[in-house]
Amino acid sequence: MRAGLASSEVSLLVADDDGEIVGFTSCGISRDSDAGPELGEVWSFFVAAGRWRGGVGRALMAAALEDLRLRGYAHATVWSFDANERANAFYEAQGFARDGATRTEAVWAHLLEVRYRRALA
Repeated sequence: MRAGLASSEVSLLVADDDGEIVGFTSCGISRDSDAGPELGEVWSFFVAAGRWRGGVGRALMAAALEDLRLRGYAHATVWSFDANERANAFYEAQGFARDGATRTEAVWAHLLEVRYRRALA
């Protein structure tokens, strides 16, 4: 991911509390082969477990979606593990819905990933 973050097509957004990093997200150009120019992607999303349900995730996602909107994207996607019920419920609460795309990757032990999508209007 380091090379991607060096690109002007990707943003890294960090949430901190008095200098302590409590979450981060990266977003930008979609890496999917079926993506058109209207599609941006939330590349990564993390909130420290001790900060769950405290607004950090909502604030980070709102910032990421605004960043993508300002870049001119009309839609955003995010990939999640199919079995990650907590993350999937969060994405759905943020207006994302599964779009039917799935994948597996060796780096993630071939666990099933599902793609979520939402409009940025």
